[in-house]
Amino acid sequence: MNDKIKTAIITGASKGIGKAISLKFAAKNNNISLILAARDKTQLERVQREIDEFNVQSLIIPTDVTNEEQVKALVHKTIDQFGKVDILINNAGVARFKRADEFTLDDYHYMFDVNVKGVFLVTKYVVPHMVARESGQIINIASIAGKNGFKTGTLYAASKHAVVGYTWSLREDLKEYKIKVSVVCPGSVVTGFGGKKPEKVDWSMEPEDVAHACYYLISESENVNTAEIIIKPRYNPRKINWNLRT
Repeated sequence: MNDKIKTAIITGASKGIGKAISLKFAAKNNNISLILAARDKTQLERVQREIDEFNVQSLIIPTDVTNEEQVKALVHKTIDQFGKVDILINNAGVARFKRADEFTLDDYHYMFDVNVKGVFLVTKYVVPHMVARESGQIINIASIAGKNGFKTGTLYAASKHAVVGYTWSLREDLKEYKIKVSVVCPGSVVTGFGGKKPEKVDWSMEPEDVAHACYYLISESENVNTAEIIIKPRYNPRKINWNLRT
């Protein structure tokens, strides 16, 4: 175990915001090892090849964050290889958008299982290792929908409100162990997330904008711990090729 090299688990690392966070961390900090978790091994391997260009060590562990045994394996393999978890980025998330009465029970389970249960499970099995060392940082990626509701977003917003509430309570659980806990709430990001394109593309951010906020959090002074970051896009007219956004 090398205390000079941070070890970071990033869930949902195969695309979108998770991929952007992984590449940002690799590009800005050679003293970090990245554990990339997502369901799609092929996409994770593509991200890993990009990370390799920065001479940063990475490990891919295909993981369904709703599966408790796979989450246990994720944490076990990380500890077995690196001896610790310094940073956890709970980024994996899904969305479906419909009028409230059109949602099905399957829609409910789909979003709450990934967006809430996934955060709970990964955090549950990482926290004991951080508590034992009295060191660590957890960043949960929620959404502006975790602060405000919107049309067609009843279930998605409910799941992200849960993540925000979970994060604030987690801070209280862990502050005595010197573990930092933060939540990031981005507005509309150009990822094609949930199969829905923003109505006004001119008011959308890039995944890299969220990654920048996460990098700020892991770089801030040891004397502080930013509790919550809300990121809203500003007017930025541009043409976007949606076929290239995943």
